[in-house]
Amino acid sequence: MRFSSEKAFNTWSVSIGYGPLIMYSDLANYSLIPEKWKFGPSITLAKQIYPVWAFDLQFMMGDFFTSKGLVYNEGDLLDFSINNRTYINQLLALPGPINDKWDFYLKVGVGLTAFRSRVHYKETDAVVHYRDIWEANADDGYVVKGYDREDPYKKNTRAKELVVPVGFGIEYRINRSFDIGFESSMRFSLEDKLDNVLVGSNNDRYWNSNINISYKIGRKNKRHSKWTYRNYGFTLLGKAKYDPLTNEIREVEQRVQYMADNPVIRTDSVTIIHTIKRIYGTENVTSVFFDKATSQLDMEAQVDLATVALAMVKNPSWKADIFGFTDKPGDADLSMDLSRKRCEMVMAFFVDELGLDRERFVLYPKGDTELLFPHRDSSSDDLGSINRRVDVVLIK
Repeated sequence: MRFSSEKAFNTWSVSIGYGPLIMYSDLANYSLIPEKWKFGPSITLAKQIYPVWAFDLQFMMGDFFTSKGLVYNEGDLLDFSINNRTYINQLLALPGPINDKWDFYLKVGVGLTAFRSRVHYKETDAVVHYRDIWEANADDGYVVKGYDREDPYKKNTRAKELVVPVGFGIEYRINRSFDIGFESSMRFSLEDKLDNVLVGSNNDRYWNSNINISYKIGRKNKRHSKWTYRNYGFTLLGKAKYDPLTNEIREVEQRVQYMADNPVIRTDSVTIIHTIKRIYGTENVTSVFFDKATSQLDMEAQVDLATVALAMVKNPSWKADIFGFTDKPGDADLSMDLSRKRCEMVMAFFVDELGLDRERFVLYPKGDTELLFPHRDSSSDDLGSINRRVDVVLIK
């Protein structure tokens, strides 16, 4: 289904997930896989802004454990974050879900962790006291966060720390109501106190991965917007891209409509036009006529030329030959000059007024030669006006 900002789509979803919570800190003696696994749940409320972007509010909780040397650290945390999702598949040359089933996204946000933790001796499980390691800090009590420093098993207000989640996710569309997915993200803390050890070159961080199932909130006769396809020629926000050619066509159409609403009808020239088309051997001929000894275009001629210009704008590969004629014989140089001026006036109207490229036109001033009606037959002004013309022959 194609996305359009005018259409109504479902945009909200809620998901629940479950997976491991792995701590990387100064007390971790592993580089990737922990010696003891801890798992926790998460819940996420997501709002799709456009097919390519969404925001979510995520809550996650779980226990954690790390150890190194003679001590270990254990605790639990509550994680609250707001995140931006960027759907990679909506950025591809053919934007939309892969095979109408798969979505892939990158995720970055900001969050707050509220946690409790204690440092224990491995051999006795006793809580470490500052006097055992830093005598000068003996008055600080036990090495704990979120617990009473004098009674390490008595809970106090949780310690808090800012984190930056960065990760990725995969979603598979089951049906109109449910999706299943996998998400993995690293939470980078902005301080270094999750494990109670304020040393080391890196701040503490933790990695959460979860398998989740999402419920798409809304009417079931509507698709969720993240499972739609962005139209070709539209921006990431679902709006039409700026297209100079489209705007040019629109302007020409407006001019044609204006001229059509204000016509100057001179004569029924069906028979004349049929004859002209037979001479050039093509149907793609438009003729405009002039008053005596002038090269000015009247409104009827402008309407006819604007229609030709509209066709050329819609078909950029088309070109045109412009043939100009005068009526009665006389000075050959003057007749040729007048026919050239008429050709140039027509080309100037195409180029200066309607914005076409000058290189698309070739001029053929004919003077009083190759006339539609011979001089002997053009004694009347009506027949003479037929020879006072310019023929525009489209070359496709």
